[in-house]
Amino acid sequence: MHKLVMRFLTATEGKYFTLTVDDLKADGNGVPTVTEAEVNALMNLIIAKNIFVSASGNLTGKKDAKIVTTDTSAVDVA
Repeated sequence: MHKLVMRFLTATEGKYFTLTVDDLKADGNGVPTVTEAEVNALMNLIIAKNIFVSASGNLTGKKDAKIVTTDTSAVDVA
């Protein structure tokens, strides 16, 4: 499974707001197909629309973003 983790700067210096998007689109091999341009555009839109409320104030800029991949394996507990 792949997810996009975006961190935003907030009005309170040193505080960040994190937003995670699960189940990213992927190619036939399971590799995420989200581009840097798409992530930047999404983050810019989120900041411009000011639709999220943060305990640290309005979102003021982009801190960073990353694609996180997790792998799950069943464990026999019998």
